[in-house]
Amino acid sequence: MGGKNFSDRLAGIFAPITTPFTDGSVDYRRLGENIEKYNTTGLKGYMPLGSNGEYLGLTDKEALGLLEVVHEKKAKDKVILAGCGRESSQATLEFIRYIYPAGVDFAVILTPHYYSGFMTENALEKYFFHIADHSPVPVLVYNAPKFTGGLSVSPELAEKLAEHENIAGFKNSSAEPVGTYAKHLRDRTDFALLAGNIAMLYPGIMQGAVGGVCSTATWLPEYCVEIYNLIAAGKLENAGRLSSFICDVSSGTAGKYGVAGVKCAMDIRGFFGGGLRLPLLPLADDLREEMTAYIHKAGIPAFPAKL
Repeated sequence: MGGKNFSDRLAGIFAPITTPFTDGSVDYRRLGENIEKYNTTGLKGYMPLGSNGEYLGLTDKEALGLLEVVHEKKAKDKVILAGCGRESSQATLEFIRYIYPAGVDFAVILTPHYYSGFMTENALEKYFFHIADHSPVPVLVYNAPKFTGGLSVSPELAEKLAEHENIAGFKNSSAEPVGTYAKHLRDRTDFALLAGNIAMLYPGIMQGAVGGVCSTATWLPEYCVEIYNLIAAGKLENAGRLSSFICDVSSGTAGKYGVAGVKCAMDIRGFFGGGLRLPLLPLADDLREEMTAYIHKAGIPAFPAKL
């Protein structure tokens, strides 16, 4: 399981896939259409069943159906990262085994947090190691304190987790710079660091990340890929300018409104965002109009843009 060039397989930009709903039901057809559009970009792959995918509001059967569509419609070279975290290692493993036949390449595991006061580093280490010991696919640790009541994976714990041959990497969506983690992992060329948002993408890659899983890539995929490509080509000044521009656009639009904002921005650009499941609410009409005007004023055309 280990030693499979994890950094190479994870190098690039991943879009966290939203779950489109029509009249309260998962719209698998529109999901497939979105994936076919994403296939035309340079995205490395897709991450369904994350926070953007409203995974906590899906049944296991719906989650499996969603993954089957993503796998069927994706281009052959695209990599699938699937959100799989549950509050116990056993439940997490059962879910990984359930969805594994749908073509999952990596299982992304959010830090368990319901019993956050008891989530010591020892408990978290045992949790992740138990999953990695038995998972049929490599594991990615997902560090996102805003979704875990502030619970975060420390750089020291990340260093310990990197020792496991089936833990492939670390998606950092915390306030801690990627560079802090990179210093603890400088000797681990087979362990991939991924930036967890657009603001962290450019500095994160400069500090040692191999790519990123960015919500902004869900509706601005070609722009996010261009940032990555410019860095790879050594055109750092151009990459920095584009990064600043896209960060401003994101923070002024979808970044303010969570999943509802992302789905609205997708609709504006020509993807299918669709509805949300309660308790999440769609944007009010005035906010949708405001976002549409902002995106058009910024010069962002309908997908795809010619960069």
